Amino acid sequence: MKSTSITRRAALHNMGGAVLATAAGPLLAQPAAYPSRPIKIIVPWAAGGGGDVIVRLMSPSLAQRLGQPVIVENRPGAIGTIGSLVAARSPADGYTLLYGSADSHSIAPHILKRPPYDAKKDFVAVAPIGYPPLGLAVHASHPAKTFAQFLQMAKEAKAPLTFGSWGQGSSGHITMEALKQATHVDLLHVPYNGTAPLAQAQLANQVDCSINTLPVIEQHVRAGSLRLLAITAKERIAQFPDIPIMREMGISIDMGPWLGFLAPAGVPADTVARLHDAFDATLREPPIVEQMTKTIMVIDHMDQKSYQTFYAREFDRWGDYIRTAKVTVDI
Repeated sequence: MKSTSITRRAALHNMGGAVLATAAGPLLAQPAAYPSRPIKIIVPWAAGGGGDVIVRLMSPSLAQRLGQPVIVENRPGAIGTIGSLVAARSPADGYTLLYGSADSHSIAPHILKRPPYDAKKDFVAVAPIGYPPLGLAVHASHPAKTFAQFLQMAKEAKAPLTFGSWGQGSSGHITMEALKQATHVDLLHVPYNGTAPLAQAQLANQVDCSINTLPVIEQHVRAGSLRLLAITAKERIAQFPDIPIMREMGISIDMGPWLGFLAPAGVPADTVARLHDAFDATLREPPIVEQMTKTIMVIDHMDQKSYQTFYAREFDRWGDYIRTAKVTVDI
């Protein structure tokens, strides 16, 4: 009897241990709360560029809000598609994010013959940054004093007037194609390799007009070397309050190329929400708002769902312009 009692007690003891082990197992297997290690943001453009500067400006505050280091990694090339593809192929765990733009996600997939990723299916929109307004400028010696005068001259010209952009298939190029479609004006595209070379070409009077980011041409406009005729923005820009936006003239081009943060598709919704809130709060901090304003960057605030809708709509909008203009690029 004694041995039987001991056996039963031992069995009960072993059973209890098994139950405890079973109950503890799932607890021990629970993943650590997000984030539990450094977060990487891929910038698919060269170091020192506008996007790189923005992300690095935001990184210290993001790290503080998320409680983990934020690492910026530059993967430039091919209209932003090289770094974007790296991000698309990364684990959907919230630890690899992407600085996205209209160029890499609303334009490149439409102009490339073999786009390396599906912008709609391979990414989730996390949080917007905003956009840099673009300025349509002419040389100071150009006879057109206003945007309306320039359009009239373009319509009456025997040969198409020329416009410069910072590259074939760039958002500046496609914006001008949209302008041509909206005004029924024929303009000949002259691409340059970057915003700085474009500004120098306009200063040398090599093209009739140029479309460029306001931070790049601001100094030349203030110096009187270039004349700013119109701006692509939702409302007039504080730095140039006397310059009309295109929407005022009935042209529905109301912003420059969008900028924002994306993640690989499949990142858990609660992780996306956590990231969105961190990005949004960072873009509301007074020092960052002040710095962005100095560089003439318009900040946009949207909830994550609205940003996802905006992201999909922008893909379609730019695609319509590109198909009508029949723009393609071989890279």
